[in-house]
Amino acid sequence: MKNIFLTIVALLLVATVSYGQVKVNFNIQNPRFDNGQFLVDIYGTVPAGQTWNVGLTNIRLNYWTSGTPNAFSFVPESPVTSSNVNLSGNANYDVMTSTKICNDTAASLNILLLYTKTPYALVAGSYWLGSLRFNVSNPIACFRMSFMNNSSVFDGSTPLAYSSGWSYTNNDTCLNNPVSVSNIITEIPKEFNLSQNYPNPFNPVTMIKFALPKASFVTLKVYDMLGREVANLVNGNKSAGQYIVDFDASSLTSGIYFYRLETNGFVDVKRMVVLK
Repeated sequence: MKNIFLTIVALLLVATVSYGQVKVNFNIQNPRFDNGQFLVDIYGTVPAGQTWNVGLTNIRLNYWTSGTPNAFSFVPESPVTSSNVNLSGNANYDVMTSTKICNDTAASLNILLLYTKTPYALVAGSYWLGSLRFNVSNPIACFRMSFMNNSSVFDGSTPLAYSSGWSYTNNDTCLNNPVSVSNIITEIPKEFNLSQNYPNPFNPVTMIKFALPKASFVTLKVYDMLGREVANLVNGNKSAGQYIVDFDASSLTSGIYFYRLETNGFVDVKRMVVLK
């Protein structure tokens, strides 16, 4: 009887360790229009000192529009075309899927760890997991999303309880009116780089990516054909990493523009086309 009692106590102590600290916080980043559809990226942020061994996970979110009902409709995917390759379609994971739930009022991003396989470990940092897609009938209707408390999240084979094992941060603004600069992965690049914007030509939103091998003071500005500054996208210190910037050119006329990245002696300029 004494041994049974001690075993129960030990199990309770293990459960306290497993459930007592948040291992991952889910959040939405990089909302954007792309070829007539609207996309959002689901990120997992692992706090300092924690590790999330990504097990079977269903990240569930409500979605709705105000002004015009059902102006955004969810597009399920199998496989998800924009998914983290470490968590989808490899030796340890089935392909990531996205599904409609709750009578088409909510979506689920599904990470499918295969039985007996080793989960991928995410240490402290912010990680892009996968994207959700929506068809759009009225792009100016206010589109919102919120995470659901009944999402199913596992650390390896251990279920995590909401608020004590996992959490979320909602964005309480209209997602289809975004201004964001986000660190897209925690892997440190080997060199400075400015990528070609995508899509290009575009109307009205495009994405600009840049890479920093070390912490730097960064400026990223947009100029017209006459060399006049028309947008100041980044102007401050950034840690090492790879970044994505959503640039909304709604206020600009059709034409050729240039964006210029300058940091720590590195300068690069690329051309983009606004086509309305």
